[in-house]
Amino acid sequence: MQYFVKNILIITYYWPPSGGAAVQRWLSFANLLAAENNVYVLTVDEKKATFQLRDESLVNEVHPSIKVHSTKTREPFGIFTFIFGKKSIPKPAFSNEGNPSFVKKITRFVRGNLFIPDPRKGWKPFAMKAAERLIQNVKFDCVITAGPPHSTHFIGEALKQKHGLFWIADFHDLWTDVIYYNMLYHLPVVKKIDAGLEKRILESADLVLTVGEKYKQKLLLKSERLSPDKIKIVRIGYDEKLFPQKVVAAPQKEFVITYTGTMADYYRPQVFIESLKHTTQKFPGVSFRFRFAGVLAGSIRNEIDAAGLLSITEDMGYVPHEKAVQLLFSSTVLLLVNPVTKDEEMVIPGKLYEYLAAHKPIINITKQEAETSAIIAECKAGETFDRNQLAALTAYLEKLVLQWREKGAIDLSDNDSQVKQYSRSEIARHLQELIHSRS
Repeated sequence: MQYFVKNILIITYYWPPSGGAAVQRWLSFANLLAAENNVYVLTVDEKKATFQLRDESLVNEVHPSIKVHSTKTREPFGIFTFIFGKKSIPKPAFSNEGNPSFVKKITRFVRGNLFIPDPRKGWKPFAMKAAERLIQNVKFDCVITAGPPHSTHFIGEALKQKHGLFWIADFHDLWTDVIYYNMLYHLPVVKKIDAGLEKRILESADLVLTVGEKYKQKLLLKSERLSPDKIKIVRIGYDEKLFPQKVVAAPQKEFVITYTGTMADYYRPQVFIESLKHTTQKFPGVSFRFRFAGVLAGSIRNEIDAAGLLSITEDMGYVPHEKAVQLLFSSTVLLLVNPVTKDEEMVIPGKLYEYLAAHKPIINITKQEAETSAIIAECKAGETFDRNQLAALTAYLEKLVLQWREKGAIDLSDNDSQVKQYSRSEIARHLQELIHSRS
């Protein structure tokens, strides 16, 4: 299909050198859109921003034609760190606060009730000033706001109201249903105000994007004015340039189980820890390695220690994205665990798609009705287990050990055709069609 060149403005708080799945997603989409459009990015000056994760390697991945404009911001985190110390800034999903102290609870309460919808809302006046300068020189066909932070959407709303711009609001994560929402101790009146803001943004945007079918169904419940056609699913996907077309799995001396990303205490991976304990005891001659690359809660580490598995556990901490991908290739099995929340079945970690692209068997710990379960089954990429399925999980893990011991590696590259639909080039093509057909 032939497209006319569009001028696209992407407004996102998180941009390299910020790290994490949300950054990687819009970095990839911006790069792919820049191949056929004029792409502008409005973001926060890295010296003024509060990034939970940093990944300097992503800076070099920005397409040279993308015009990046950064601004100052005003946030409460400076006051928080002055009063409560640097550790008062939480890690993603509060993964470093399994048993919050009284001070931590106070900071959560303040954040949840005085900064609605989030503490980054102070960026809006600076972003608006910069956007106005850009609009004086460029006729934008489309403005995209990326949330979280969901306060970013108020910038898009204001630009639409003032200039009539076609506005797309992206919900990479949910707003009042995000997994850590109840950890913020909102007062009832504040919850009502926050829900009203969320509804307003959903109704005001010309198009809403989200990352999964169950996310979409949840958003549709927010307002009777929303139609299914207004909310489009744009998956997180994987960046195929990091995944060669055909990687032959090399024989491995160790049976390596890798988990990347956040593992907070409320992820509750105990069933897997217990299963791994049984499996290591059954195969004493096998060298196992249980590897974490990301944020591992201290409480989970303690449970691993109590199970006698600390000697085979490698806690690498947060690593650059490219290295995290390389760790997938050097793994035997990949572990995926959804957090235990009221909407656990909706959660789709961004790493799922990279796990699929690595063509390694995935052990998925969550509810059977979870959307991740359906995606893994569709791609013939592993098995899903509820937290009460210890026997079935152990049997599957032992089966994988036997396959590995026989072949030296386990390769699932036969499912390549099913996995390719989740490449970001395919997803970006769909996104481009949405932009060009609606704007």
